[in-house]
Amino acid sequence: MRIQLDRLNPLELQIHKKLSDVSKSEPNLTITEAAEIANVSPSKISKLVKKMGFLGYKEYFRFLTGKELVKRKKMNTEFSRIQEFMENFDPSTTTYLADLIRKYDKIILFGYGPTNICMEYFEYKLIYTVDKHIIRATQPALIPDLLSENSLLLVFSVAGKFAQFDSLFEEAKKHHAKSLLVIEELNSNLTLDNNEIIYLTKSHQDEQLNSHEKTRTILFMFIEEVIRELSK
Repeated sequence: MRIQLDRLNPLELQIHKKLSDVSKSEPNLTITEAAEIANVSPSKISKLVKKMGFLGYKEYFRFLTGKELVKRKKMNTEFSRIQEFMENFDPSTTTYLADLIRKYDKIILFGYGPTNICMEYFEYKLIYTVDKHIIRATQPALIPDLLSENSLLLVFSVAGKFAQFDSLFEEAKKHHAKSLLVIEELNSNLTLDNNEIIYLTKSHQDEQLNSHEKTRTILFMFIEEVIRELSK
């Protein structure tokens, strides 16, 4: 952890020095008491310590009194992926998908394996959000009979490595239906001629995981954003 005193302005440095001096005789000072001594608000103290690089006042005061700092929790890989997704999320993707859903009368949802559970959730949310004919296909063999000219086929997948999509999109083309693949992980090996793909992240889950072992957290988050857009 880097203590960043160089980020403090003269007033903040003065507050820090005052609290540093007081901590030698008052080892259990609360943030409210510290604020009274420095003649500022508790929120000012909170902003100060975070500006210096501490997680909060308790960690800051443990540092002042020479106590061992509580170890920071290291984010696991999944939390890091979710954080990266949130920081780099492109809201235009939800707007685009929401506009497609508004445009077509019949919405067909499909996903292989556990991803179909995401589609069950999406189906439930859409039924109560838009006045459309919403169908979740439980098997790929059912899709051709569901397709029509004014239908939208939405296929969701985590990585696109363990299933074949070409035949589904060929069927959509035959029926003059619109089709779209929403995929979580960037897969440069996936090529679907004349079909659209939305990639949600540039990251990958552990390559050692089988498809059913991977999380669907980001797919659920994307679904929620689409529903939010449709609800406007």
